[in-house]
Amino acid sequence: MTRYESRDGRLRLFCGDSHRLHPITSGSVGVILTSPPYWLRGRGRRSAERYAHDLAVGFGREWKRVLAPDGDLWLVIGDRHDGAEWVGMDALVTGWLRRTGWRLQSRGFWAQTRSRERWDNRVNYLLRFRKVGQVVQPRGSTLCWMLPLPRSHPDSIWDAIPEPVVRTVLEGSKKRGPVLDPFAGAGTVGRVAASLGRKWVGVERDPRMARVTARRLQLRRVRASPPRQPGGGAASPLERRLRRARPDRRRS
Repeated sequence: MTRYESRDGRLRLFCGDSHRLHPITSGSVGVILTSPPYWLRGRGRRSAERYAHDLAVGFGREWKRVLAPDGDLWLVIGDRHDGAEWVGMDALVTGWLRRTGWRLQSRGFWAQTRSRERWDNRVNYLLRFRKVGQVVQPRGSTLCWMLPLPRSHPDSIWDAIPEPVVRTVLEGSKKRGPVLDPFAGAGTVGRVAASLGRKWVGVERDPRMARVTARRLQLRRVRASPPRQPGGGAASPLERRLRRARPDRRRS
């Protein structure tokens, strides 16, 4: 993955597919806060089910690996009317995450006022999950906002989460460990995390958007270390096993 980071190393951005978060150490992340690309209306119920399954299973395995045992997973999920009915995307995603070892702990709502769509006040769910066995004590506050969709960065192709929503979520979540956004977009979560003094790790698949985020957060590109030459150092245990298993085959 192409890597960007701040001068003090507290903000890091990887350009790549967040199905595989191999640069991130297992159990090192305190909070995952992200807004995955929304499901598009008009594709039918079966398509919505596939979306929820792919999110919970395809990405959820890595979320579970990198998140601390008592870490928080926050998803901002949009709901839509598919032309026949409201889909209920929060229930679909929650159901699949529950099957794969997560438990819903809190939920909030951000209703978009002055929505650009034909359905009034499009609803966005804020869903807080923890791993099985890690329970969050109930809070007295209610997570509910009536806010317009914030203007995206001029170079952004994605819409942003309102910063008051991000700030409130982070202030009420686990305080130790960096904040991870596996769908970083234009870096709104990173900006708020930095303002709160939190470390942040972002992953963005689109190279152009990764450059936009790097510019907004003043990150510099980090050159990858040159590959180790044969004989230039001790082999890893995996390499030693491969050499013993295939002594007649050269590494390419």
